[in-house]
Amino acid sequence: MNRVAVVGGGLAGLATAHALLRVRPDLDVVVLEATDAPGGKVRTSVQDGYTFDWGPNGFLTNVPETVALAHELGLQARLRPAADAASHRFVYRDGGLRPLPTSPGTFLRSELLSLPGKLRVLSEPLLARAIRREETVFDFVAHHFGHEAARVFAGVFVAGITAGDPRELSLDALFPRLRLLEGSHGSLLRGMAAARRGERARPRGAAEPIGDGRLTSFDGGVQVLIDALVVDLGHRLRTAAPAVALRDAVGRAGGAVVELADGETLEVDAVVLATPAFAAADLLAPTAPEAAAALAAVRYADVAVVALGYDRIDVARPLDGFGFLVPRGEGVRSLGVLWSSSTFPDQAPPGKVALRAIAGGTLDPGFVALSDEEALAAVRRDLERTMGIVAEPESVRIVRWPRGIPQFTLGHRERIASAREALARRWPRLALAGNYLDGVGLNDVVRSARAAAERLAGVPRV
Repeated sequence: MNRVAVVGGGLAGLATAHALLRVRPDLDVVVLEATDAPGGKVRTSVQDGYTFDWGPNGFLTNVPETVALAHELGLQARLRPAADAASHRFVYRDGGLRPLPTSPGTFLRSELLSLPGKLRVLSEPLLARAIRREETVFDFVAHHFGHEAARVFAGVFVAGITAGDPRELSLDALFPRLRLLEGSHGSLLRGMAAARRGERARPRGAAEPIGDGRLTSFDGGVQVLIDALVVDLGHRLRTAAPAVALRDAVGRAGGAVVELADGETLEVDAVVLATPAFAAADLLAPTAPEAAAALAAVRYADVAVVALGYDRIDVARPLDGFGFLVPRGEGVRSLGVLWSSSTFPDQAPPGKVALRAIAGGTLDPGFVALSDEEALAAVRRDLERTMGIVAEPESVRIVRWPRGIPQFTLGHRERIASAREALARRWPRLALAGNYLDGVGLNDVVRSARAAAERLAGVPRV
């Protein structure tokens, strides 16, 4: 293997190319990005002095790959851990922001559940039973902690991650570590207690180990990571170079020809598809229809991010946490609001406040179609209802992500396994990377990139 084409210049593609070159510095690697700007959804902009992350706002340090990547790129001095306040999170329920419990004592005092609901949660070690089949997030929470807890918590568990419907999303695909806790301890409460005592367990290939990590970003937002990868790759990255077809290379065993929109063709020994699932499916449909069908079945949610900047005096509520999430049915359209400048104080000028609302998702797909004026008005109504903010923001930025977040619905793991098996037969030198495979977070993307690079280079996974 001498020449590799990486299709897709988001984080997955850039990190895959970087990992390939670390394993095989002699490789001729080209990264093909369809748009003018690499990075995909991992982007940051600065407007009116406010730093605004368009997609993910950081990563947890309990997964080593992203930390290692930052160090490989010489970014260790630019890492910024979240402020201590970020450990406090809230849920909007029954007209107020209620702290998310972090201990047995705070749980007993919490206003998020009724007394019968709390008793049902506390009885989980006695009533828990492992179900040996795939479950939705809602059903899993309900059978462990009761239906009241599922109605309150299942939605907020997934809202900030996938903007999806907990009654459709697979617990086993989205939160494999919870299934591990269940299997290891018979009870989630016992398992969580063991994790707090320092016991660590990690399923082979799981996206995250058990145990807490600290949310971390960079001085200047997550795009610092993208910018460093772009510099690292140099001329190997080509923007405005969309790949439109993939076919066998005549006379090059196992090789491929990648055709670009302008008619140029690249003959390569191996390919990495680091695109969204639907784009990979389009490229694979003519030559690997079974894999293409499995990838085309991955659904996506449309989401919008509304960033707002305020003078601190206009926000009366103490911003003593990461932000809040909202269960459906509370009269609030936003899925949640992040208090960005409380988590990373350098993301707002002195005396100012940066907020970031997430809206849309599978339960409110029409939000993304709203005009800027309508979207801003909806978010401002939410902020008045939840935080009492009536002032006009001094800075506004709205980003829409049609088909923005993959949805790990029931059967997701089987679909991805089917695609991988079909590709192993048809395109043994083709690897997949991206957030639709084994996890949607920034850490998961970096892990998928490293796995793709190591598989093509023949490096065994530990």
